[in-house]
Amino acid sequence: MQGQQNPISRDVARQAAHWMLLLHSGEADSQDHADCQKWRSARPENELAWQRVARVQERLGVLPPAVGMASFNRERRQGLKKLLICAALLPAGYLAYQSLPWNPWMADHRTAVGERRRIELADGSLLYLNTDSAVDLHFDDEQRLIQLHRGEILVTSGRDPGYPRHRPLRVQTAEGRVQALGTRFGVRQLPGQTQLAMFEGAVRVEPLEGKGRTLSASEQLRFRRDGFGAMSVANEQSIGWQRGQLIVESMQLAEFLAELDRYRPGLLRHDPQVADLRISGTFQLDNTDAILTALPATLPVTVSYRTRYWVHVAVRE
Repeated sequence: MQGQQNPISRDVARQAAHWMLLLHSGEADSQDHADCQKWRSARPENELAWQRVARVQERLGVLPPAVGMASFNRERRQGLKKLLICAALLPAGYLAYQSLPWNPWMADHRTAVGERRRIELADGSLLYLNTDSAVDLHFDDEQRLIQLHRGEILVTSGRDPGYPRHRPLRVQTAEGRVQALGTRFGVRQLPGQTQLAMFEGAVRVEPLEGKGRTLSASEQLRFRRDGFGAMSVANEQSIGWQRGQLIVESMQLAEFLAELDRYRPGLLRHDPQVADLRISGTFQLDNTDAILTALPATLPVTVSYRTRYWVHVAVRE
């Protein structure tokens, strides 16, 4: 109700975002602060817009200190500005962390749907991002922290030769923290849980609530904020995406289509009757349309395109 009674124009929202970014840039002087205060006092709408962007900054810390802002490229500055404009336009009751895609917009590294990236980090570690993933990097004198906001990553830990003392390499997810012990491992953020697969070495896993445990090579599990799921065997095929491949062996078609859906925009749906069919093979992720086109050659299904981005897999009569 508050947002309906006190609407903010887009022009005023842009002005509020401009002032917030300027005052956090490290370049604002006393005159800039005075001019901002004058702008806020000029109209009630201006002050309301300012309070909304200030509230988001206070709760979420979307703007770093001035020294951090100086390192932002143009793309990230524009992303921040868009977020602050949205914050000013939204009613106050909607200003929650889940209301807008804060982290992916501002992430240090991110991939679009269908995109994959290989990044060599300053410490010598290799970081692979799977489709639709976003991470922030927080490297300082105490630790090397990779914060996974969404999606999936594969990490090969580096020796960190630039520091005389050990800095632990860690991955933070919504459910807890993983610390590498000289290793190669995969982490996937799922709804309400994290999937962890060990391929070399070992890691220490610490859920947000509960006791930690150590995983060794070839072990895989999922963990929640308060504990662990069942242990299973980690399969190298599960990270075939690193090479642009989806590798499956006797996988249910429903699960296969759900995996394929991660790599293509739009909707990929299926009839319940085809869900339990089994599929095996190595599939090239750079051409998901070709994968779908080939399905009727090996399975009793039809594939129909209702639009370019709406595909339906049905049982063949």
